[in-house]
Amino acid sequence: MPISPLALQRRHAELGRIRIGHKVDIGNGRSRPAKLDRFRFTSPQERLIRDIAALYGGEAKKWSNGSKDEWEVYTEARSIPVIAVKGGMSQWMETWSGGGCIHRCEGVDGGRNVIDDSVCDPEQWVQSGKSRLYPHRDAKPTTRLSVMLRDVESLGVWRLETHGWNAAAEIPAMAELAQYVGDLVPAVLSLTARTSVKDGKTSQYVVPVLDLAIQKQRLVEIVAAQTGAGASLSIESGAPQGLPQLTAGPAVDYLALAGDATTVDEVRGIWQQAHDAGHLTPDLDAELQAVAGRIGQAQAPQIAATTPTEATAAAEEDPGEPEFSLSADQGDARQPADAAVIWAQIVAEAGEHGWSTSDLADAFDVENPGVAVADASAWALEDFLAKLRAGQIERSAA
Repeated sequence: MPISPLALQRRHAELGRIRIGHKVDIGNGRSRPAKLDRFRFTSPQERLIRDIAALYGGEAKKWSNGSKDEWEVYTEARSIPVIAVKGGMSQWMETWSGGGCIHRCEGVDGGRNVIDDSVCDPEQWVQSGKSRLYPHRDAKPTTRLSVMLRDVESLGVWRLETHGWNAAAEIPAMAELAQYVGDLVPAVLSLTARTSVKDGKTSQYVVPVLDLAIQKQRLVEIVAAQTGAGASLSIESGAPQGLPQLTAGPAVDYLALAGDATTVDEVRGIWQQAHDAGHLTPDLDAELQAVAGRIGQAQAPQIAATTPTEATAAAEEDPGEPEFSLSADQGDARQPADAAVIWAQIVAEAGEHGWSTSDLADAFDVENPGVAVADASAWALEDFLAKLRAGQIERSAA
């Protein structure tokens, strides 16, 4: 007699991990965690890692996962096609110590620690080395997303684990939306450039983002069929109460984000986010270009007066929230102006020739293959501006 599904929680076999971090050696046999801006895959199965390396670049090599011998590859990919699976996401507030996970809850004071079924106490502490550890207060958001790799010949799932607040807020919404589509939903998993400002200091970082590869109108039809709304449900009318709101535009209000931006780099990050998600319409492109131009003109005198040392310190400031800091190339002896100023000059120069921001992105990609505009260093932008002014860069005919 088979085991009842109610008595046994069924799940897909886990083939490996999708990682966005690693450990770096700091000497004296010690290491520290560091974030990556490209996907890293690990698995006990050599064949799978070699297949991934062939698809997304990088070198497959042996890796010691504690006491287990596994394989890993640091790919060149920041975006990969995946299949979102039903029940493939979990999310908790967790605290880990050397002995493993000691606290797991929903993040509510007075809630329950599901590990030992005790009531959460923010003031409870345990000894951790020479310091105190407050299990509930020190808990971090832990989001686990399991997906299939669309182009890899396997039927199991690969797990991504992240502790960032941005990912904790965004991934569940898209994973839940996938449940309305079906058990297996085509999607894209990406590392998207973001910016944050704290105490007037701007920091760039990347966030894992899940985006369903399905047209919004098709999603509306699926939701309508499941809820019985039929033809009365349209993109404009939205979803019934309790279901995700569906709109004709992107779920993210890019113009609202741009309205809160204080630097051109922030606007560039917003533009790249819209571009990567396929939401960059000509109107949105023009609006973001105008916002960047206004901010660039206002900030140019201030940034130009900033010394290179102060500009470098501002770029390297860690506000705590970012999951990965993008650093400029330090090997060049030149000291160019801030990237925000250079970008504003590029936008102004291209605008005089009737170029759009999309034209700029296409032209920049030709000059700097594989480097997104939002990821470009000040050096690359400076060289691009020089060529643009010299008439050495042509506008795409597309």
